[in-house]
Amino acid sequence: KQHPAVDDWGGTKSPPQIQVHALDTPGVEDTKGEDDEHIQNIIDAVINLGSLSALVMVTKCGCPITPAWKEQILRYWRQFPMMQAQWIFVHTAADPYAKNNPQRRKTSSFEAACANRVEVVTEAMQDLSKDKSFTAAHVFVECDVEDEEVLEAVLAKKQNNFFALIANFVAVRIDSLPFQKGPRLLEIDEGLLASLEAIIQASTETLVEVKSSLGRLLELKNKHAAETEHNRQKLLAVEMELRQIDHDGEVQNVQYFDETWRFFSYPRSQISINSRHWEYTTSVIDTTGYDNQYLQVESETATPMDEGTQLIEMTLVTPHLFTSMSGKVVVASKSRDVYAERVHILKDQHRELAHTLEEELAAQKLEEDLLGIRQEEEQHTMRRHKIAGEMRDFIKTPWTCDVYRAMRPFYDQVKACKSLDEISNQDLLRKFQRVWLDNVPDATDLEAKDVVDVI
Repeated sequence: KQHPAVDDWGGTKSPPQIQVHALDTPGVEDTKGEDDEHIQNIIDAVINLGSLSALVMVTKCGCPITPAWKEQILRYWRQFPMMQAQWIFVHTAADPYAKNNPQRRKTSSFEAACANRVEVVTEAMQDLSKDKSFTAAHVFVECDVEDEEVLEAVLAKKQNNFFALIANFVAVRIDSLPFQKGPRLLEIDEGLLASLEAIIQASTETLVEVKSSLGRLLELKNKHAAETEHNRQKLLAVEMELRQIDHDGEVQNVQYFDETWRFFSYPRSQISINSRHWEYTTSVIDTTGYDNQYLQVESETATPMDEGTQLIEMTLVTPHLFTSMSGKVVVASKSRDVYAERVHILKDQHRELAHTLEEELAAQKLEEDLLGIRQEEEQHTMRRHKIAGEMRDFIKTPWTCDVYRAMRPFYDQVKACKSLDEISNQDLLRKFQRVWLDNVPDATDLEAKDVVDVI
């Protein structure tokens, strides 16, 4: 029941109404080890809701900030990063009259106790979130009002504050969420990763030891791959530069002129401008903005220069009294003519690089063929190395709820044991791999799925 703090709605008028869809979730750090299932169910429910307006953490006044409390809060903090600015802490058993703590009446006040609690929770949140500017809304409630009119009014006021906070948050659309693994799953993953890293290291050493030629081929393959990539990048750079200059687009030299009008003569301008190539076009553009075109070329000469360009000299005139003259002279040549020498050099480089790249790719193909015909033991070692790497990357990659559902049979098997020490590393990996290959689409592109043979 929600009691109005002040009955000021005027007789038959109803109080303001809001509709709240609340999702009540269990706490994490569950003693029965069902945290991950709880988180999965919470994520499913949130996605079905489609959006969230707030995360409400209910905590009892006076309860200490324990490591378990921090672990619980941290998991929700990480699970819902988009909601980190919309948290509300609801503190229950606030005891405004200090019925359960008479000493507080003598030494402090309800307001001071609330402020102290906010400070403690805020410090804890700033510590675990690593955000020293973290703040959140806090609401203190006491439901044991026992027909105390004042306490009922205080409770109603706090309830109204709570709903007002939620109503003023902007709903955050949620279409998908990552699955945050809990401590028990992370412990199992650590055991898996340690075993996989050992396999990766051992298989790498075995590949070198089984036959020295295989080790040399792998080193050569990596070296050639780096060289090929380097030459490919050089080839792409040459092609890009050619595209920029080997075309018929214009390369321009521009000179502007501006002469004011005269009382007793026509405005004139002497222009000297170099072309970028001995073949060129000249454009004179009037920018005065008059309705009529008055600008004329009175004279124009072109003088060949030593570098193969032309020096163009012209006299421009506006044969009209009281008329200003302004504009620009544009001398344009084709880009491939201007950069002909550079284009020639780049095309030679392109031929050389393309030939080198072709030879390198042929050498890499030969190395791949040689690797493909090695003995079965070498192939088996390579497969172990590949599968172990894929499993390691799969475990380290953030999971969705769908991925966790697919892998849950494995974790259920392991959690049924009292300790990981009851399962050998080999059995742990085989159990994981079997579920991974059977339940996760595209888990591996290997044709063979013989778990014993691979791991």
